[in-house]
Amino acid sequence: MTTLPESEFIMKRLNSLLPELDTGFLETFVRVIHYEHAIPALFDQYFARMGLSKARFMVLIQIFVRGGEKGLGISELTRFYNVRSATLTGVIDTLEKEGLVERSHDRKDRRRINLRLTKEGKDFMLRFIPAHVENMKRMIRDFEEENLHQLLNLNARLVVAIESFLSSDQIQIPHGSAQNNK
Repeated sequence: MTTLPESEFIMKRLNSLLPELDTGFLETFVRVIHYEHAIPALFDQYFARMGLSKARFMVLIQIFVRGGEKGLGISELTRFYNVRSATLTGVIDTLEKEGLVERSHDRKDRRRINLRLTKEGKDFMLRFIPAHVENMKRMIRDFEEENLHQLLNLNARLVVAIESFLSSDQIQIPHGSAQNNK
């Protein structure tokens, strides 16, 4: 997953088709995007080895940290992760079947459904989080703290640059773009 086996072929082919194209820049950008896609896929594998999915962990950690005794509303989770409630339903159903989460109607607003960790869910999170933190430390043990700060800053700068570009009027849209050809 960490290599781009066809990258060299693709760049050579693009260079022959469009000799004026800056393929050096393009190859760098393609590699950045490739690694940005590789990391979530690798974390999916990591969570699977830990006996959990990333989605289930994300729901559990929010309920654990923000839920308290009252629990956490499904609407709060959907807003936090910017997803529809239908997207979370399957994840919550699974967590409920596993005995980690329970649903209950809010006493003041019966339309509101709160999610709480069961005793098993709390116990699981109390075991899982320390192991997870240690795994993360081992995972990046070869990085110096300065490297991690640089990585964080570069990722933040990339996000800001992309957001800024998308909100600008600088996007070049070729005449006869794919949408116009439909």
